[in-house]
This record gives sequence, C-alpha cells and structure tokens, in this order.
Amino acid sequence: MPASHASASMFQQHAARVLRRAGVRPLPAGGVLVLLFDSSRWQPWTDGTLALLSPAEQERSRRFRLAQHRDIFLLAHAMWRLALACVLDCTVQDVTLAFALHGQPQLPGTPYATSLSHSGTHVAIGIGHTAILGVDIEQSPPRAPLRELAGEICTPDEAATINALAYEQREPALLALWTRKEALLKAFGVGLRSAPSMTSAPAGPLIDPPAPASALPPCRVHPLQLQHGLLGALAAPANVEGFAQYWLDPSPASPTQ
Repeated sequence: MPASHASASMFQQHAARVLRRAGVRPLPAGGVLVLLFDSSRWQPWTDGTLALLSPAEQERSRRFRLAQHRDIFLLAHAMWRLALACVLDCTVQDVTLAFALHGQPQLPGTPYATSLSHSGTHVAIGIGHTAILGVDIEQSPPRAPLRELAGEICTPDEAATINALAYEQREPALLALWTRKEALLKAFGVGLRSAPSMTSAPAGPLIDPPAPASALPPCRVHPLQLQHGLLGALAAPANVEGFAQYWLDPSPASPTQ
C-alpha cells in the first residue's frame, strides 16, 4: 500500500474511533451535534488527511503559503467529512458536501445541514437534522480589538447596550455579539453580503433572516460552552431545542502505535 494511502487509513481509523466514542451517529429530526477539536493535537496525523478531501479542497490546500494554515485546513476538512460520513451512515467518499454560490456548505439529497468554523488552531463542526445551521468560534481575546469595528458590527440598540457597560466589559461583549452574528449569517447563507449592523443577534429569541434570505426560517442563537480563551455560538431554526457538544481528543493513540 502506498505511504499516502496507509497514512489516510490510519487517520481515518483513529478519527472514526474518536467520533464513535463521542457518539457521532445519525440524528433524529431536530438533533444537532457540535464537534470541537484543537488541530494542533491532531497535527501528527496531517499526512493522512489529503486523500480524504475532494479535488477542489485538495487544490485549495495547495494554495496556502504557511504550512500551519494548510495543516489546519486539511485537518478541519478531513474531520468534517469523516463526521458527516458517520451521521449520514455512508463512506467518506460518498459524502455529498457541496457549496452554494456564496460558500454556504450544503448536503444535497439529505435532511441535514452543516457548518464549519475555525479560529487559531481550534475547529468547530456543526451538523444538524434541520433545514439550516451556522456555527462560529473565536479566540478570546481576539488578535485585533473589535471596538474600532463596533459601528459595522452593532445595530444602534446593540451599540448603546455595549457602550453602557464598564470599559473592560465592552470588548468581551462585542466578541460574543460577533460570534452570534457570524453564526446567524452563516445559517442564513448570506455571510458578510448582509451588513452585520442590520441584523440584531440577541441570545434566545427567534431572529428573522435578512432580506436576501427571506425564504429561510428564523433562527435562535445558542451559546457554546467552551474552554477559557474561546467563545462560540450556534444558530439553528426553532425545531432545534438543544444540541450535544463534544471535544474530539486524539489521546491516547498516536500514528506510530
């Protein structure tokens, strides 16, 4: 067996064990999984990821100038496809992951929606038995302060609420708001084509989609429970009342065992 195929097989077998341990399987209607992992802990398996990606993803991976960024991309997309295979109950080669014109991931021919996010070395994968879904994670504190972008992020009411906070609370509040908006705009499939400042993103109530996505159902934003140094949010329609969240840890195996 060629070395690349052997590496892919080792990664796939170990990742599949970790996914089974996390209980990743087909979901009931309204069921949602959020899978998280630190790609730096999976770095020894990077050589086994390329063969699991689509030709378009493989080509995109070759355009990264920095090896670290390329490795994060490879591990994120390979794990994403393996998790989808577990939920769809198919082989990784049969995962029907497609992308809309503006980049929204889709699973045509299935009742599932999915979303991917990464920040630094951390990756979040959302998979749901629902019409639409969006997930976002961000490093906290962010690499660059958000306060100078507050006018582009906040509605007037949101800006007033944040400005009423103590100074040291404003940046964390802005980052939490940004993660909610990112998750929402991903779920609605509009990304930054719709100005974030035009969409309110409170945690809890249902939020109507912006005009470019008016045919889609409203979504509710759920905060993710993450370790110190990360913030995250999940956006999903009303039929999703909760979700399961798992960290994917490669321990104790290593690719040499």
